[in-house]
Amino acid sequence: MNIIDRYLDNVQNLPPAPTVAVQLLELFSDPDRDIDRIVKLIKYDPSLTAATLQRCNSGYFQGTNPAEDMFEAVSRLGLYEIYTIVIGLLASRTMREVRSKYTWNATQLWRHSVTTAVAASVLGRRVQVMDSVAFTAGLLHDIGKLIFVSLEGVIYAEMLHNTRRTGPELTAFEEKTIGFSHAALGGRLLARWGLPASICLAVQLHHQSPALAGEHKRLAATVNFANSLAHQLMADSVGASPAVEACPEAMALVELTPKEVPAVVQEVNRALERVSSLLQMQV
Repeated sequence: MNIIDRYLDNVQNLPPAPTVAVQLLELFSDPDRDIDRIVKLIKYDPSLTAATLQRCNSGYFQGTNPAEDMFEAVSRLGLYEIYTIVIGLLASRTMREVRSKYTWNATQLWRHSVTTAVAASVLGRRVQVMDSVAFTAGLLHDIGKLIFVSLEGVIYAEMLHNTRRTGPELTAFEEKTIGFSHAALGGRLLARWGLPASICLAVQLHHQSPALAGEHKRLAATVNFANSLAHQLMADSVGASPAVEACPEAMALVELTPKEVPAVVQEVNRALERVSSLLQMQV
């Protein structure tokens, strides 16, 4: 057993494995996926069904008549939108559980995670990375920070607030003070949950060279660049330079040139308008 496994074994408030999310990923990875199975899987969780119907009947998506069941919601929204709702709600539920136990404002991390997920979906399409996989990896890329908050309590939360460290600078500080980074911790947690190796590696390496992910390097590069882009968007940075300079290797793997970044940013912003309504972006 390595140091990260021992650490996870000591977490008393570890979030439960998202069984529904894992099963949904398997269904979406099947080119002959059965919509009936997807609907039935979501229906087993009353809170997910209620929340999905609520989003479907919101002003952004509402039709002439409100959707009354999951089949109608799927046909109205589409499979990808349904997937983002369910995965987003599962992730926000996990974040709320951590926040409820500690004095910590998780809203900024939640917004960053959703922005990264949407950016990853947009970037992933350029290199034939499945939308659902890119979205999931982007949404969960910082889950290690939640685990640090869960075990370290306000100490880690205050460290995030006070140091203002991000990216490689933050991971280096974590490795020095704790022994490993939030990225390594998150990747290991997802592996224990049974998520695909591609997602685990993308989370583990989102501050390192995507090439280390081997055959999954395109997804790793997608999350790497999406993370930098999300930080830039949330900081209202002007132009493409910050994200481009942060990870040129990742940008090359997603087949993106600096001149194309502004157009990608516009596409991400349009997608965020839609997804922010679906997820309500609140924790």
